[in-house]
Amino acid sequence: MKRKQITILILLIALLVLSNVFSGFINSFTQGLFTTYVYQTQNAEFEYTTLPDKGRGIEMMEGNFLSFKKDHPEYKEHKLFRTFKRNPLKFWNWYSYLTSEMYKYEYRNKVDSL
Repeated sequence: MKRKQITILILLIALLVLSNVFSGFINSFTQGLFTTYVYQTQNAEFEYTTLPDKGRGIEMMEGNFLSFKKDHPEYKEHKLFRTFKRNPLKFWNWYSYLTSEMYKYEYRNKVDSL
């Protein structure tokens, strides 16, 4: 009985590790090829959509946000929020949730911009 439990535990750990290694492929099937992620300020004065698969990532967004705050000094105290949640049931993304720069931003519900 003990050996069976150890085997099951090893298989579960292997599933978690391999699914996180191949999460890009899994996400292509579950979310589509080009997934977008929206970030915005609290009242949507600034909104940016990243498309990491096409090179439009966090670095570009942060540069644009700095330019926005430079051009609009009245918003210099604003900060960005991500408008997408982590889904703990998508265990193949757990490593990304813990290490990716895109999840370092605090979550807020998306505000519809005018």
